[in-house]
Amino acid sequence: MKYSKYFVTNTKNIIYTKESKEKYKNKKNYFTRDRKMPFDKVVLYGLNKKGITSKMEIEDFTDLINSVDVSYPAVLKQRLKLNGKIYLDIMQTNLVDLYEKFTEDVKLFHGYILTAIDGSDFEIPNTKKTREEFNEYHEEELVARATISNMFDVLNHYVMDTIIEKFDYSERKMAYEHFETIKKLGLKYPIIRTGDRGYSGIVDIYYSLKSDDKFVYRLKKSDFKKYIQNMKTNDEIITIPYQYDRVRYYKEECPEFYKIMEETKEDIKVRIVKINDKDGEEIVLVTNLEEDKFDYNTMIELYKLRWEIEISYHLLKESLKIETITSSFKTIIEQDIYSQMLAFNIISAFANDAQKEIDQTKYKNEMKINMNMAIGFVKKTLILIIIEEDRNKQDEMFELLMKKIPKYIVPVKKDRHYPRNKNKKNKYSINKRKSF
Repeated sequence: MKYSKYFVTNTKNIIYTKESKEKYKNKKNYFTRDRKMPFDKVVLYGLNKKGITSKMEIEDFTDLINSVDVSYPAVLKQRLKLNGKIYLDIMQTNLVDLYEKFTEDVKLFHGYILTAIDGSDFEIPNTKKTREEFNEYHEEELVARATISNMFDVLNHYVMDTIIEKFDYSERKMAYEHFETIKKLGLKYPIIRTGDRGYSGIVDIYYSLKSDDKFVYRLKKSDFKKYIQNMKTNDEIITIPYQYDRVRYYKEECPEFYKIMEETKEDIKVRIVKINDKDGEEIVLVTNLEEDKFDYNTMIELYKLRWEIEISYHLLKESLKIETITSSFKTIIEQDIYSQMLAFNIISAFANDAQKEIDQTKYKNEMKINMNMAIGFVKKTLILIIIEEDRNKQDEMFELLMKKIPKYIVPVKKDRHYPRNKNKKNKYSINKRKSF
């Protein structure tokens, strides 16, 4: 069985269990009465989200599942009963199965799952309530934003974990939470964490060295500047000596680390690798990867692969329209974000399986699946596949989908960059969303 088919089938099995209904309802007495939008339909409704006006979302969904009409207030009422973590748990359950049961499909980087951690500001409905909940001390900015952080498998193109937090929440704290969550999953393969500027910190470096948790972070220009300036080559082990002025900042923030440093006055040794980007700008990386296993050229290759998480955010925002949040209620904001992370992973599973069908010998350039088209095809038929009870018809729908996706391919464009949009004005007005 292809992993994409397994993923969808397993997702359906989880949604339709009594255990899920009990686990993911927000109160004990929710989903006890027979209504037009029971538990399973509420879950599927979120997964079917298209980024159109709420009334058209309902029309589209009820037509899709051949259901009776249901009003917007009724849908809202039922959605408020659902804990959006169901989407995140389904996503991670299927990830564990990927690494355990579909080992031939798993791409590794020198035996490791290569991950990237990065955050992004997400547009949410701009109301006084959301600004107070998510912007905290920046309510005067008159725009509502949430900080979303993902841990991403850059070679297999799956979101591994998602955190939704207040605007400007600490990147390092979210990175730590991601890693702790993924460690609890007990994955079959070891992990390399990569992160851009802002993720490296002396505390994380220290504990990662002690536990041999592999990491590669880009440093800010000011980080360990004095010691990096003394490097004679582009790839060296440097020593960061104990200094009270550096350690004292952690007396309140991380007292355990502060106590260890004060007692041992331990120096910290790390590997520093200097590389240049395509514009000639120097990039300085800090890592604990061994030079004999990950030489200088391998480090360049590794860091370039981190860009895949940026592409994933581009697809989430532009193609999946994840920022078209359907309500200002925090519960539904979480549902809308988590559900589309799950949708993204399902689409990636289909795209990965379809990628194998491309005969690369026919083309001058390396070709890959057109993700924008894959998103359209999967979004159009996913719910129909899930609700289909006839196994033969369901198999036919899978096969048809798997024939369509490989027809739309594009050349691989290396070192592609997407410009950041600095415009604070909301792209997705909650009451002016498209009806198609």
